[in-house]
Amino acid sequence: MKRIRRIGLSLVLAVALLVSFAAPALADNPTVSITVTAEVVSITNSKSTWGIGTVTVDAVVYFSTDGSEDADWSQIVNTGSVAVDVQIQGTDLSGTPTWTLASSTDTDQYSLYAYNVTATDYTIEVKSGAYNDIVVDLAADGAYDWSMKFTAPSAFGGTEDGNEKSGTITLVASKH
Repeated sequence: MKRIRRIGLSLVLAVALLVSFAAPALADNPTVSITVTAEVVSITNSKSTWGIGTVTVDAVVYFSTDGSEDADWSQIVNTGSVAVDVQIQGTDLSGTPTWTLASSTDTDQYSLYAYNVTATDYTIEVKSGAYNDIVVDLAADGAYDWSMKFTAPSAFGGTEDGNEKSGTITLVASKH
């Protein structure tokens, strides 16, 4: 019986010693809080289609509800977490015959310019195969109002030119 008491007492003392040494050691352990934000580059554009309709030679049509000038008809919104630069690119218009996107109009060549807020005019050339800045340093959650100006070819080159044409405009965002 004495022996069991001694073993029990030894166990109680051992546990008491462990608890008394372990508790202060745990209280002295520092912690580090971590906060992180993912770098996300993302934009949206409020208008995704533009039905220009039938045009005559040298017709000028604006990216708006009715084709009239409206410099802030569409809106690019930075939905990412960092400031972005947004560039624009266009394409030739498919159909028979194809209309080529060019800086000025000619036979079967059309032009497209985006509105430049700084110049308060349509001076940002939309090119095929190259990108041009439409807005630089658009803040996270920022918005940019914009529009485009389409100018039809100065001459239609073929008898089949009455066919519908189609193409795309691409907006690309990159971290500022």
